[in-house]
Amino acid sequence: MVLSTLVDLLNSPFMDEFLIWSVAAVAGTIGLVALVNALDIVLDAEAH
Repeated sequence: MVLSTLVDLLNSPFMDEFLIWSVAAVAGTIGLVALVNALDIVLDAEAH
């Protein structure tokens, strides 16, 4: 019974939406870190 409830939860539209937003958040975070790193490299190169 508990396993059936868990499977129903994982197959729900809410879980699909949650997974999509989770992947988008991780991709956005990685992109932001890459942008900050690139700016740091450019500004560091200009300082020398």
